[in-house]
Amino acid sequence: MDIISTYRLCKSFGSTTASDAVSLQVQEGEIWGFLGLNGAGKTTLIRMLLGMIRPDSGNIRLFGQELNTGFNQWNDIGYLVETPFAYPELTVAENLKIYYKLRQLKQPALIDEVIDRLKLSPYRTKKAKVLSMGNQQRLGLAKALLHKPRLLILDEPINGLDPEGIVEVRALLNELAAGGTTVFLSSHILGEIAKIANRIGIIHQGRLVTELSTAELAQRLQKKVVVQTRDGAATLALLATHYTAAVAGPDNTVEISNPQALQQPEQLASLLVREGLPPRQLQLVTEDLEHFFLRTIRS
Repeated sequence: MDIISTYRLCKSFGSTTASDAVSLQVQEGEIWGFLGLNGAGKTTLIRMLLGMIRPDSGNIRLFGQELNTGFNQWNDIGYLVETPFAYPELTVAENLKIYYKLRQLKQPALIDEVIDRLKLSPYRTKKAKVLSMGNQQRLGLAKALLHKPRLLILDEPINGLDPEGIVEVRALLNELAAGGTTVFLSSHILGEIAKIANRIGIIHQGRLVTELSTAELAQRLQKKVVVQTRDGAATLALLATHYTAAVAGPDNTVEISNPQALQQPEQLASLLVREGLPPRQLQLVTEDLEHFFLRTIRS
């Protein structure tokens, strides 16, 4: 079942196109990573999904129901958009109690449960204004999770978190997805998205440039063998006669992207040894995620 479905969603602010005919589908229990540079249109699309702003054209369906004035499943949605808001003079528990009442929930134990889950117990009676940025982010996540939503929409959820907090949130989202919760996750950090998402959509200048699974992402990353010997020119001349994709690299190295070299680098090493150019270094290098992202949006 598609939990989120958009069709040719468009939104402009003056002469700036924030969403350019964006069509996407997010299935139940999926973690869908939405990736783009700052200003690419991520937050605009999220605000449209949450009914905060109206699209100029196109349509949105959540849980199979069209998002219009008659939409009645808001209590199935939790969200954190940009900077988490909290009443600064109220404690962590008091902030959650207000949100509990706004959601018209009927299970008081939910507050204690989410405080424990987000590891906010030591700060339960602390005012929100004294919390670190990371704990303010945890409080924002606690509000989003308080009512155990079927759909969780998160915009840059790891902002301000330390490495331990990032790992904890990643584990929490995986746990939620395994239990059937659908997670729509926006970020500008491809490395973090790739660690958790089942599928990734890349947006640039309001346009959905590509959509791929994490398995497809791994296949699309460019790979090469980098060889260093005592004589880079001689190595290049030798390898160019055997491998069609051999080019000079920096520091007396040669880079080969030929499939045979990638699959059997030991044969390349044997060739160099036989010809009196034993490799000082030979390694398989995979394109980093940030370079892939930039290559994708510039193509």
